[in-house]
Amino acid sequence: MEPKDLPCFLNGRYTTLSQATLHPTDLGFVRGYAIFDVMPVVQGKPFLWERHFERLEKSAEALNLVLPVDQDAFQEILRTLIEKSEDANLSFRTIVSGGPSADGFVPEVGNETFLVIAEHAHEYSEEIFTKGVKVLTLEFERSVPQVKLANHAIAIRELPKRKAEGAFETLYVKDGMISECSQSNIFIVKDGVLATTWDNVLWGVTQGLVIELAEQAGIVVEKRGISLDEVLSADEVFITGSSKKIVPVVNIDGTIIGNGALGDMTSKLQNLFEEYCEKY
Repeated sequence: MEPKDLPCFLNGRYTTLSQATLHPTDLGFVRGYAIFDVMPVVQGKPFLWERHFERLEKSAEALNLVLPVDQDAFQEILRTLIEKSEDANLSFRTIVSGGPSADGFVPEVGNETFLVIAEHAHEYSEEIFTKGVKVLTLEFERSVPQVKLANHAIAIRELPKRKAEGAFETLYVKDGMISECSQSNIFIVKDGVLATTWDNVLWGVTQGLVIELAEQAGIVVEKRGISLDEVLSADEVFITGSSKKIVPVVNIDGTIIGNGALGDMTSKLQNLFEEYCEKY
């Protein structure tokens, strides 16, 4: 099925992406007043969909947006989109915006735009999981870090630089402390201890699952502030995300991390994650 023909759910009705239309004064478009979520389909089912919905609810509440569906209705939308798409290799993108605005600024409560899109899942090369990737740092701090804002202007601005330098992601740094990547959470490994940033970041659904799997495996996990110096001197570094799962980082701004190869703990967690997905 062509991407334009994939199904979506827009404001109470099912349609296709090519036929979906938004009002020109929608605040998500004219003001960036919107939140979003991306969720993969695993074993024919929306992966960890309850956790994704819970985070969507929290993001909406933080921006005074009202979700027009409850958890049960959301699950039914996802199930129907899977049926309509006739494709198992999917992901879902959910977007909630302030909706149309008479003056292009003030939202009308209860008039939010609610859109769920079925997309072909992004396919990454096997090499990034086995050989690792390069990451570039950027002095930047997101304005509302614990909200999954649709506005990714800074991250998109950095894409040409990333491409030119062969980098996979951008790591945000502020006053020597890291927070998160543009589309990922970050973990470091030092002396057998796993650490991830927790304050002033968007808590990732995949990040949370990795923490659970690590603790179940007897790995000590620290959720705390992490300096850039710690990252650069770590034994291992990896990033996590809903579509990318667990990706080792072997180079940051030209500094080789650890021995420059996939680390033992990262590999172990990759295997545990895949086992979890197979049983889902």
